Parts: sequence; structure tokens; C-alpha cells
Amino acid sequence: MLKSIRWQMLTYLLVGSIVFFSILILSANAELKELPEIIKAQYNEIANSRAGEVEKELAGFLDQVEVVSKTSLIKSMDLEKIKMYLPEFVLDSKVRNMTIAKPDGQGWNTRGVDVQISQQEQYEKIFIEKKEYHISQPFISPFAEPDTPIIIISHSVKSGEEITGLVNIVIEVNFLNTIIGQMSLGDTGYGLILNSEGLVVASNNAREYISDDKEAIQSVLGRESGTVEYNNAGGSKRLAFFKKIKGSPDWTFIISISKDEVYREVAKVRNTILALFFICFALILLFYYIYSGRVTRPIMKLKKVFEQAADGDLHVKADEGLPNEIGDAGKSFNLMLNRIKDLTYKDEVTGLYNYIGFLSELPCKVDLLRDKLGAIAVGIVSIDDFKKINGIIGYEGGNEALSTISRRLKAFINQDESLGRFFGDEFIFLIWEKDAETIEKRIESLWKNCCRIIRIKGYEFIIKVSIGVSLIPDKEREYSEVIHQATLAKLMAKKAGGNKYNLYSSSIDDVVREEQYIENELYHSIEKNELYMLYQPIIDVRTGEATGAEALLRWRHKEFGGMSIPNLIDIAEKSGFIVDLGNWVLKEACRQNKEWQSKGKKLITVSVNVSAFQFDQPNFVNMVREVLDETDLEPGYLQLEITETAAMDGVSEKLQKMKILKDMGVGIAIDDFGTGYSSMAYLTEFPIDTLKIDRSFVKNLSEDETAKAIANTIISMAKTMNMKSTAEGVETEEQLNFLKDRGCDQIQGYLISKPTEPLLFEKEFFK
Repeated sequence: MLKSIRWQMLTYLLVGSIVFFSILILSANAELKELPEIIKAQYNEIANSRAGEVEKELAGFLDQVEVVSKTSLIKSMDLEKIKMYLPEFVLDSKVRNMTIAKPDGQGWNTRGVDVQISQQEQYEKIFIEKKEYHISQPFISPFAEPDTPIIIISHSVKSGEEITGLVNIVIEVNFLNTIIGQMSLGDTGYGLILNSEGLVVASNNAREYISDDKEAIQSVLGRESGTVEYNNAGGSKRLAFFKKIKGSPDWTFIISISKDEVYREVAKVRNTILALFFICFALILLFYYIYSGRVTRPIMKLKKVFEQAADGDLHVKADEGLPNEIGDAGKSFNLMLNRIKDLTYKDEVTGLYNYIGFLSELPCKVDLLRDKLGAIAVGIVSIDDFKKINGIIGYEGGNEALSTISRRLKAFINQDESLGRFFGDEFIFLIWEKDAETIEKRIESLWKNCCRIIRIKGYEFIIKVSIGVSLIPDKEREYSEVIHQATLAKLMAKKAGGNKYNLYSSSIDDVVREEQYIENELYHSIEKNELYMLYQPIIDVRTGEATGAEALLRWRHKEFGGMSIPNLIDIAEKSGFIVDLGNWVLKEACRQNKEWQSKGKKLITVSVNVSAFQFDQPNFVNMVREVLDETDLEPGYLQLEITETAAMDGVSEKLQKMKILKDMGVGIAIDDFGTGYSSMAYLTEFPIDTLKIDRSFVKNLSEDETAKAIANTIISMAKTMNMKSTAEGVETEEQLNFLKDRGCDQIQGYLISKPTEPLLFEKEFFK
């Protein structure tokens, strides 16, 4: 049978080869007729590529100038500061120097020289023609080295829409010659760059130029790209391949090469291809005649291995011992199969099993561990705030951190246990101990081992992890539920603040289900009309009259009506509902205040608490503006209360939003002041109207000297910074007298009134 297969192969090969090579030769000959155009296209591609490289270089220089022009220091156009800044500026090696100039032409450069540029090209383009940027034609500058052409790239400096200056860099044209010189263009080829007037911008020192043929140069400069045939000064025919350089001062990149050299390559390629066809035909026949018998058996064996792998058996192995292509194919197949197994089961970053790999060996590992009798557990390790590491040192550094932590985990896992990467910054493990108590002790040891400093790229990170663990029941065979339980335990650890470990219990399920139920009920609370507002008066200490009211949210719910508002806000923030909830509170408070005004009541300010999550929303300011427009409430009768801690997080963004709100007329109060760690430097920048003394200090005024000192300090601070001070939680006459004697402006608390419904508030405080 093998002999039959062999001769069948040879017969079919002979007939097929004759037909195949005949068709191939005819097709190749036909294709070779188009080869000149293909070679032309290749040269055009080279021209396009080099033109693109010049475009990138110019764009890169322009980006540098633009970035500098938009820095706050340069935009200030402060002479003294800029002169100190320029000598320290690190320039690209191709940049000779950088200059900053004012509209009167007076400038300063990185070499410490005062210059006057009002007679230069870029001055007219930027200041007179009001262009954003400008790239000059090459020229010889009296300020540069003799016979060294340069170009200047300039960008405007703006204050609003007004051009207040310009930034330019000086670059020697030699960098263009370098780009051209990197090309290999045979014996007769050369490259050059021409401007729109046909003048040479750069070249690789060719002895002749296309510009010798005026008609050809006009054809080149008048088109975007293409090929032009022309005669040089000696009468020889040449081909010019060209491409306009985008972003340049109308430059064109040109490759010129002898026409004879181009077509000589075509003939050489044709002869080589035909010769290779005949040689290959002869060698193929010889090869199959000699080796067909020896190859048949290994091919059949290899085919069988392929079929087994195709059926899902990834543990097969091909024979690598044959000293020919079949052996190489076997090696390649084995490498490919190993790679497939790695891609299927291994994590490339840590070298651990991925989740699929971990699951694939989990049943086998569990069965082996059960033979030892004891407790078996699955755990999830999640790195707390891992995004911070990626944000500081990038994803490559983040991967290095994952590898370091994976090595710590590996040291914790025994040979008969298992470890894998779960998802993202999480790991999953399987461990065994003699009982559940020992499991917990070991988890504690693992947690401590992970929570150590790691050093990457010069940074130190204190690693914190949350771990969730679930024990595997004795007869458990479906492990997805166990992994789910470990995940829930991990999530509860994170919700409790993270950096801890948690063992799964049925109570965790109850907590998760209850939280989900509360989230769902809260989500529908607005449409069910379950939310309502109470108002607590804010009283002027000197007159005893109400000057404002703090709007306080309440939930009319059969099960959760008694839930504390901080817990309610926490659940709303975790579910993302806090934005809709906060918007509803703001709108309702503004509507109520406008209703009181419409009834002719005394004009007061309504204060609304704003959560940090809500205030951080990009559209928060627009939302406030829309609510005020919709309720027709004047901004001056609305005050937003932001906690001290929230105000100090992301100061620059918070400050910008506060200033916009202040310009609108909205009041800003810092709530719970004294409980955080405010920087006085930031505090003086905030457009704050009121500092609210936290109730924890007011409560202890009668017995705690520290509380008295803090309250007194806050009142004095508010007066110094021309702000009002409001004391929260005032419940006794003694507290009131202390605050009044110290000059506190306003108070609120049970001494005056509990939070009340709108109608009762009207009766009591709008007399």
C-alpha cells in the first residue's frame, strides 16, 4: 500500500507539476509585464514614506512649540520669570535654540540673548497676519553659523483670543539631509526636497537636480504626488517620484533615478524568476522521488496526531526525531500545542494559571486533598486601590507589581494546592489545612505577607489586600457556587474599608441581599413619592430671627424609614443613585424656598448638603443652574454645603467649580469644619461664605477645654477671612451663651428647633 501511495504521489506530482508550472510561467510572464509599474509604485512608496517622515518631524517640532506656548509661565509673558526659565529648558538635540517674543518684537532665547524679531518672517505671520503657527522657508541667519541654513517653527501665545506673544525654535536644515541620506537608491538615484519656487531645501549631495528641467519641475510642483519622466542636463532619461510634504511650507519630496537602472532591475527580476521556476520544478521532482517513501509513514503518523488534537486532546505529542521537515513540523506542532495550552490555561503576566486553567485542575486537586481529610477552602485575593499603582507607574509597572505579589502568593501555596490569576488585580487559590481554625490562621498569615511594601521604578507602595474565603463542603462537586461565596466575602471586606480578610458565612448572603433590596427600593423612591424634606432653622445669634434653613432629606418607607441619612447616602453613592437623589433634593429645596417667597414670607437662604460624589460630576454646575432656572429662585437664596474632607480632595477642580457657583451668586458653606485637615493656603482661596462648626465640638463646650478652643478658633478664623460662622447641634443655653460671647454669627440645633415640615416651619419662623 505504501508503494502504491508513493507511485500515485509521483504520477500525480509529475502531471500536476507540468500543468502547474506551465500555467505559472505563463502567468508570471504576464505579470512581469506589469513589473515596471510595480517598481515605480515601490519608489513612489519610498517617496511617500520619506515625505511622511519629514511630516512627522515637522509636526513633532510644532507640537513642542505649541506645548511650550500653552504653559502658564509663557502665557504670562513675564520677562523676568521667562528669562530665568529659558536657560533651564531642555531642547531636542535637533533644536539649536528657542525664542520667546512679545508683540513689539523684543524676545529672549535659550542662549540668554535678547533679540529683536520684528523684521523676521515669523513676526509678520503671527502678529500681523494673526496665524496660529508658521514654519519658515530655509534661510541663512546672521545669528547662526555661517553657511548653515536654518528653519524657524513658530507658534502664537494667546490670552483668550488675543495674541500676546510667540514661541519659536530654530532648527538646522541638516536633519532633512539626514532623512534623505538614509535612503538606498542604487547607483544613480538621489533624493531632494524642493520648495514651491523650485529651490532646493535639502538633498543628499547629488550632482544634478531635476530643477535643470523646467518643464519637469513645473509638473512636479503642480501636483500632489506621482511620477515624472525627464531629461537631465546630459540628456539621459530619468524618473522622478514625488510627494507633497503636508504641514510644510509647500515642500515636495523627490526621488530621482535613471530610467535605465529601473528597467535593468525589471529584466533581472524576470530572468531570476524564470530560472527559479525551472530549478524548483526539477528539485521538486527529485525530492519526491527520493523521499516519498520515507515521508509517507511519518505524514500518516503526524496526521493522526493532528486529528487527536482536533478532537480536543491537548496532551498528544508529535514525533520530533525525524531529521527532516516532518520532524520540524512535529517540533512546530508541539510548540504550537504548548503555546495553545499556555494561552488557554496560563496568565502571561504572572506565569500562574489563568481562571480557566485554575478551574480545569480544581476538581482533580480537590479530590487529592480530600484524601488527606481536613478542611479545603477557595480564596480570592484582591489588591485594594490597584488603579493608583497603574496611574502612577503605568500598566507596565502595574504588571510588575502583580508579578511581585504573585511571587509572594506562590511562596504561600504548597505543591498539592493551587494558585491562579482570577481577573484584573485579583488572584484565586485553593488550600488545605487540618481544620477551619487553621485555615483562618493561615489566611491571616497570607494577608500579612501580602500587605508589605513593594518598590517599583523608584516608587514605594504599601500594598493592601482584601481577601474572601469560602470552605468547600465535603461532597461539593459544583465549585462555581463556592467561588461565588468567596467573591461575596471579598466584596464585604472591601465594603468594610478593605485591607482585611473575611470568611464566608450565610450572614453575608443576607447582607448582600438586603443591600440589593434597599438599593432597588431607593431607586424607585422618587417615582413612588416616598422622599420628603424637613427644614431646620438657622438663627441669627444677635437678633434671634431665622436667616436660613437647612434642607434635610427623609425617606417615608415601611421598612427603612428609620435608616440614618448617612447610611442612606452611602448606599446611594455605591449604587450610583446619589446623582439623581441629590438633584431631587436640590430641586425640592429650591422649589420650597421659592414657594415661601411667593407667599410673601421673609426672604431666607436654603442650605442643601452636597455629597462629594455628586459635586465631582462634570455637569454639576450646569445642573445647579438648570434647577435655579426651573424653580425661578434667585441664586443668592441658595447655599450649598460641602464637607471639609470632600473640599480638600481634588482641590483644583473643586476650586474652579466653587468660583463659578460663587459668580452665579450661590453661597458656599464648609460643613463639619474642624473634623478634617484643611490647608489654610487652600482655604483662603476658596470662595467660602460660611464655616459650620461641627456638632461634636459644640456638644462638649461645657466640659472640654479643647472643644472650646477649637470652636473659638473657628469663629475667629471666620471673622478674619470675612466669613460667617454657624454652630451646629446647639442644645443648651450654656452652649448658646458661649457661642454668643465669642461672636458666633448663626446657630442651629434642638435648642431652637428640630427639623420640621414646611408648614410648621412657616408658622414658627415666618412670624
